[in-house]
Amino acid sequence: MILRRKHRSLARAWLRSALACSGAAIIGFDGTPVAAQQSSQPPAPQKAESGGDLASDIIVTGQRGSAVTDIEPLATYDARMIAGVGATTMEDLMRVIRPAARSADGSEPIFLLNAQRVSGYQDIGTLPPEAIEKVELLPEAAALKFGYPPTRRVLNFITKRQFRQIEVRGTVGSTTRGGSARGDANLGLTRLHNDSRLTVNLEYRHTEPLFQSERNIAPDPDILFDSPGNVTGLNRGEIDPALSAAAGRLVTVAPVPEALADRATVAGFATGANQPRLFDSGPYRTMVARNDAVKAEAVVAGRIGKTLAGSLSLSAEQSRDRTVAGLAPVTLTVPGANPYSPFAGTVLLSRYLTEVDPLRQRQTTTTLHAGGLVRGAIAGWRWDLSAALDQQTIAGLNERSIDMTAANTAIAGGANPFGPLDQSLVQARLVDVAQLRTRTASMKSVITNTPIRLPAGVVAVTASAEFDRSTANSFTRGANPFELHIGRTRIEGGVAIDIPIASRREKILSFIGDFSVNASANVREVGGFGSLTDTTFGATWGPFAGVQLIAQIKRSAAAPSLADLSNPVIRLSDVPLFDFGNGRTELVTLITGGNPDLTAEHRLVRSLGLTIKPFAKRELRLSATYEATTIRDRTGTVYAVTPQVEAALPDLFVRDASGRLVSVAYQPINFYRERQRTLNLIINSSGMLGKPPPKTAAPGPAPARANFYAGMGPSIKFSNRLQLRPGTAEFDLLRGDTTGAGGAFRVGSYAYGGINYLGNGMSFDCWYNGASRARGATPAADLRFSPIFKLNMSAFISVHHFLKTQQWTKKVQLKVSVSNITDGQQQVRDGNGRIPNRYQPDYLDPVGRTVSLTLRKLL
Repeated sequence: MILRRKHRSLARAWLRSALACSGAAIIGFDGTPVAAQQSSQPPAPQKAESGGDLASDIIVTGQRGSAVTDIEPLATYDARMIAGVGATTMEDLMRVIRPAARSADGSEPIFLLNAQRVSGYQDIGTLPPEAIEKVELLPEAAALKFGYPPTRRVLNFITKRQFRQIEVRGTVGSTTRGGSARGDANLGLTRLHNDSRLTVNLEYRHTEPLFQSERNIAPDPDILFDSPGNVTGLNRGEIDPALSAAAGRLVTVAPVPEALADRATVAGFATGANQPRLFDSGPYRTMVARNDAVKAEAVVAGRIGKTLAGSLSLSAEQSRDRTVAGLAPVTLTVPGANPYSPFAGTVLLSRYLTEVDPLRQRQTTTTLHAGGLVRGAIAGWRWDLSAALDQQTIAGLNERSIDMTAANTAIAGGANPFGPLDQSLVQARLVDVAQLRTRTASMKSVITNTPIRLPAGVVAVTASAEFDRSTANSFTRGANPFELHIGRTRIEGGVAIDIPIASRREKILSFIGDFSVNASANVREVGGFGSLTDTTFGATWGPFAGVQLIAQIKRSAAAPSLADLSNPVIRLSDVPLFDFGNGRTELVTLITGGNPDLTAEHRLVRSLGLTIKPFAKRELRLSATYEATTIRDRTGTVYAVTPQVEAALPDLFVRDASGRLVSVAYQPINFYRERQRTLNLIINSSGMLGKPPPKTAAPGPAPARANFYAGMGPSIKFSNRLQLRPGTAEFDLLRGDTTGAGGAFRVGSYAYGGINYLGNGMSFDCWYNGASRARGATPAADLRFSPIFKLNMSAFISVHHFLKTQQWTKKVQLKVSVSNITDGQQQVRDGNGRIPNRYQPDYLDPVGRTVSLTLRKLL
């Protein structure tokens, strides 16, 4: 014990010396993270309540420094870089960081605050960007040290020790092509004092609807609904031999004549034979819903006595969407005996009911969260216990059509089908009311220590135990009632270990460099799915300073989400879908909802990562990660109606006797097997511009210098193959086979950068996806997707910098942001060089370029 204390004293003395010389974060012999940013000396050891010594490096409030020091960050973002972003919220900052923080499988990162676990993202999302000293992005291997399997990257946010701010912020914005204006209002309070923290935020958001008529969208020639309508024969066959004779050709569709007198004769219908009238439904359909949302959240954290620290977070949010779904499309049966019909036999009349209000949809989402965390230390073991309660309720009302039973009865009795119908016949709306409520109560405990010291360093051990209980209750009330109540309990335990083998610092096998191995195992019992396990094995090697290699093999199993299992089943009539079998738009009955028969997913990931920091005194990092992934029974939803998909999954699609698509199910299923090979690159740099002031300069503050940050992350997919069911053909997603609405691109990238000088600057972020293809059965269904590039830019100024004599301008920031500044839209063409109606650019991206103005006052 005495020897251990001597080691700690020597380590701390050496640490203070190193901090004074270079400011670099290092790790002491006991393996505890220490902050480079912390200017004051570490607190003196305190007496624990038991009477023993409690070393300062395990004080439960945590250290404001690197989360780990034996694994090189993929990127770091210091306070200058954060200021250069000009972010007014953590979401603004995350927009820049998130692309690099996502794992190759798209998983969101693990969030840490001052190298400690948090009870939820709310602990970080409520902070203003100015409160952040530095952000570290760590590779998946670092997750082991915090009780997580190494399948997700880690973001460590390091806060300032002393910080106080009241924020008032307002934003207004709009699309540059009109429609969908929006406004936000925010009020926030933040107080950081040593190890205590208080944040309170109130937010209101409003978005105006964007109607289809405000965009350049042509009516679909494959949709026959019109006002007053188009006449077709039964099963799309000949309408009437007399009409064909009058037109001189076989007639299968004819518009109802505009002139009332022409509707009484076959000759009147012959004028437009086989030329259906198209209807612009744009004024009756929204592409962006009207939205109103309000959110309140608060986080309080600090010490609990001398040996404990904790945090409590509360949030409540409600969001309401209001959508106009278009005029009601109806198909009327007109018998030959109807006095207003000139045809000898029964025909069908496809029309929109312009005489009644459009169909509408409403959805209200209410989210409640309460989370807490307590941490402490016992006999050298650091522990934390977190708990959370979450509830989300999604309640919706969908007017899907008008009940035409009474109208068809009246038409059969002699009512006029070619004019406005009596209001009494079209009052009964077919309405579906649906609700999904999920509740989760969870608890997790993590303990860590370095109980064993080897010649090359300490062995780090992390153990975790967690429990959660989730329930989901969903129902649909309407023409197709549905109800489901499910619950699931999960109990999980895990252990992770990191063992150093070689160390340059300890002069153990120093010719190798720094080398360590790690492993983890998690076992969980999930109700309805039995025992599921995760295992990882990895090695970290730093052959010399500035270079690090990480190799890993990860096996994991996961049960499907409760939402995928329990979403209400809803049937939507007359939904237009693109049929890859014939290149046409078909009106189908669309079935959406969950699937209670889903099974667990099993994933194997083998990865090799390289990180290089070529200059010790310059923040420039390059990293490359190659991943080979095999997934069995992944939960996914098929959105493409291709011949290959239909052959593998015939039960999801229904066609009539003529081969026309009439029903499609968009419900999650298990994909049998998927294999991916991907290379992800990250390049990140930040620093100061201009020459540093000479060392002989006069005393006083150094002259201000501009700072910059920049980064990019290209991604290359070498292969992506998918087999939907055993024994079926394997899809090559990179060569045009698809299960989605579009193709899979081989090359993609994102980039970001910015510059800041005295609170004034500009920033940008952008992303690029390469060309892709979705193969169909005919040239009209063989789609090619052009590359797409989108650029976002912001410029911000410190108003006081230009109006220094005005007191009200202090801490006032004005920011102008332009999203998709080039108004870039993806172009889609079929094998004949035409743009399919369902793939018109304004369908794919109705919003386009947007401009917003933010005024922010700090108190």
